[in-house]
Amino acid sequence: MRALRLVSDRKLEIAEVDAPPPPGAGEVQIRTRAIALNHIDVWGWRGMAFAKRKLPVVVGAEAAGEIAAVGAGVTGLAAGDLVVPYGALTCGECKACRQGRDNLCENVSGLMGFHVDGFARDLYNLSARLTIKVPPGIEFRDATCAPLTFATVEHMLFDNAKLEAGETVLVHAGGSGIGSAAIRLAKAAGATVITTVGDDEKAEKARALGADHVINYRQDRFEGVVRKLTKKKGVDVVFEHTGAETWNGSLLSLKRGGRLVTCGATSGPNASLNLMQLFQQQYRITGSFGFTLENVRRSLAKMEKGILPVIDCEIELAAFGEGLERLESRRVFGKIVVRF
Repeated sequence: MRALRLVSDRKLEIAEVDAPPPPGAGEVQIRTRAIALNHIDVWGWRGMAFAKRKLPVVVGAEAAGEIAAVGAGVTGLAAGDLVVPYGALTCGECKACRQGRDNLCENVSGLMGFHVDGFARDLYNLSARLTIKVPPGIEFRDATCAPLTFATVEHMLFDNAKLEAGETVLVHAGGSGIGSAAIRLAKAAGATVITTVGDDEKAEKARALGADHVINYRQDRFEGVVRKLTKKKGVDVVFEHTGAETWNGSLLSLKRGGRLVTCGATSGPNASLNLMQLFQQQYRITGSFGFTLENVRRSLAKMEKGILPVIDCEIELAAFGEGLERLESRRVFGKIVVRF
């Protein structure tokens, strides 16, 4: 079968590899139908693994597929079902996993496509516990954006930031995969959305998505515009995933008692923090990493209701590297999906 492997930094190859054995007890075998590209793919491609890993490694951290076979003892899943995989290999036994908080698993053995073999292969076996069935009517290309993109946003906005109808949220990088998803999910929840983008073309697309206010951060200091739009009060929530370049402006954009939730540092991991500002303004800052199985299910339920991801383009497997370069250069609006 085919597998797309990272063999060294920025070097990918499509290889012929052995197909997996039949699924074992409690496992399913999944045939990949689509993969969505993410910055974690870019980090792995650059060699930023943050942990020991052995190359070559099969890439692909977010996918959708079709069940090809089920192992003994598996219930609720059958051959032909459209499913999405949970890409963190969690133990299912520690306190966090038992509480449904797999993203805090004490014994996680790696992220698929990053530390261990991922989804860019024709077939793979996975624990049925980590396999989520997709509701009818959702297409493969949309479903593939649920088990990382939508689920990350769901966890950030609603589990951590507790965004409510009537509140105002600042979404950074509205043209990115999670930024565009955050606009749609926040609007669907009844929030007012302010977003930042890097050019006028993206600004137009962000408005078409439903953003109430769009700021071109290359032309204006976004924190100044946010203060003006909110009559100097600031926003209730900042959806932060860009890192050092926007950190201080994000804090200045918050109202007293506002909440900032962050999951990324694409512009750099180090930022300063004014402690007096923090406690005097009573900010609540939350780090958000990963998501839960329930976040994936809730994301799929929202897709079923018509809240769908923004697709920048669809490409073939051989163009995976070109897709990563496009993502790295920020020449995207929404998600890049790889067809299998």
